[in-house]
Amino acid sequence: MKYDKCPICNEKLKNGICPMCGYDFKRLESGQRSGNRGNRPDYRARPNEEPKHSMTKQHKQAHRQFRTEKKRGAGKLIKFILSFVVISSIFLDAVSEVDIGQLMKKVRTFMSEDEKKQWTKTMPDHTYEDTDYDLEKTGKRFSVNLTSGRYIVGLDLPEGNYTMTAGGEELYFSANNDAQNIGIYEQFTDEKILDVKRYCKVKNVRLYQGSLIEVTGRGHINCETSDANMKKMEEPRKNPLSKEVEVDGVMTAGKDFPAGTYDVVAVSDGGEFKFTYEQDKDDEFGANSIWLSEDSKGEDPEKFVNLELMKGTEIEIPPEGYFQVRLIPSKHVRPENMHVYDSLNGLDS
Repeated sequence: MKYDKCPICNEKLKNGICPMCGYDFKRLESGQRSGNRGNRPDYRARPNEEPKHSMTKQHKQAHRQFRTEKKRGAGKLIKFILSFVVISSIFLDAVSEVDIGQLMKKVRTFMSEDEKKQWTKTMPDHTYEDTDYDLEKTGKRFSVNLTSGRYIVGLDLPEGNYTMTAGGEELYFSANNDAQNIGIYEQFTDEKILDVKRYCKVKNVRLYQGSLIEVTGRGHINCETSDANMKKMEEPRKNPLSKEVEVDGVMTAGKDFPAGTYDVVAVSDGGEFKFTYEQDKDDEFGANSIWLSEDSKGEDPEKFVNLELMKGTEIEIPPEGYFQVRLIPSKHVRPENMHVYDSLNGLDS
């Protein structure tokens, strides 16, 4: 029997594994999963590893916190039930599939679809208690969908107080501004789920001039404000680069290809694109990752836009397999005199 969903959690399986309880349903299927991938390596991460969409150390830290937070109320009961099932899986090899099905039906009676919903969060005001100024109330509306990539407040979207809404199953969002002492990291989903700190909508997201926005994952996050400060918007520069770059193994910006701002695009198969800023090369955890896939129906996005690869930045894709990546010069770049206040991501502060 082939499982597409976990009979207990009613969650779609990812690579045969339930993302909620972690049980590996491939053990219930006879033989190994077959397909037309041949000997190509499988780059997909297991559920309890760092999220493959996450590309920054801040995202990874937020994910660890997300995994270790305790559930309250009904969530505690559900966690106990799921833990019981996972522990019991040790003995599943000695139990018939019929018995397993009956066990799952009994456990599922404790779980109701009514406990799943789309969650909304309002950022607390103390998030912005160290800012130098309050955002101006302009009364001007602005809305934009941000796909996987990096964006600068004041260049790609105006300063303002935003409401963020998910347009995908698994998305990660960050907004950093060293000058205003702001660091926001949230996980988004547009599906109904249990209370696991992934939100369909986040309100009171105040984006200050010069903040670096980062979105990872397939889909988009809609950003809407009724107080857009359009008068502070900067005029973008045309990208001086025009030549595309085929990524081959390990390459260094400024040596093997021109440094600059690129869209990173998967042109064949899927996998991990790594990049390490020169300032982080001696850091054991300095490498950042982007997971991409050219499959329009896959879990990962096809491209990551507006990535600044400064001189000395090292990029890398797996040396084996069918994964191919192309760097395409982004449509525009930030003005030379415009500051982006995110030193952790290699930008000026």
